[in-house]
Amino acid sequence: MAADITPSQMADELRSMVLNLNPKDIGLTKDNCPHPVFGLVMETGYPQGFFTLSVIADGTTSLYFSNGGGIIGGGEHESVRKASDRLLAGARHFYLKAQKVDTCPKPNPSQVIFYFLTFDGVRSYAAAENDFGNKKDELSHLFYAAHDVITELRKISEAAPEQEN
Repeated sequence: MAADITPSQMADELRSMVLNLNPKDIGLTKDNCPHPVFGLVMETGYPQGFFTLSVIADGTTSLYFSNGGGIIGGGEHESVRKASDRLLAGARHFYLKAQKVDTCPKPNPSQVIFYFLTFDGVRSYAAAENDFGNKKDELSHLFYAAHDVITELRKISEAAPEQEN
């Protein structure tokens, strides 16, 4: 059955799972996760597709590409976990700048979208990748923290290529 799923469909399924995640389903409550943001998704669009970075307070960290491939289970590595914790700490600082949303569109080319997963729903903040990268947006620090997570994920992937999916 899995062989019938295209890379694009698989990315859509993974994306949908994380964006619709009920924190209680993974054991996160306001009691054991006292911060309002229990997860962050950063997506960046390119002409050929997009990539999705997801970081969840239970330690789950994944990176996957709409055209196939990715790294799942990165949070099992200490370096990734530390970078992910820093990213979530930043998300907790910036989430109120994002708007509550009912839908989560995919990013356009050259666009970055942050989806803040909160106990009160999903919030979204989008800007041009160049604005984030050139520190012209107030969430640029969050963008750089997300890229620190991606760097750590790439390091573990390069050290153990058989773990790459």
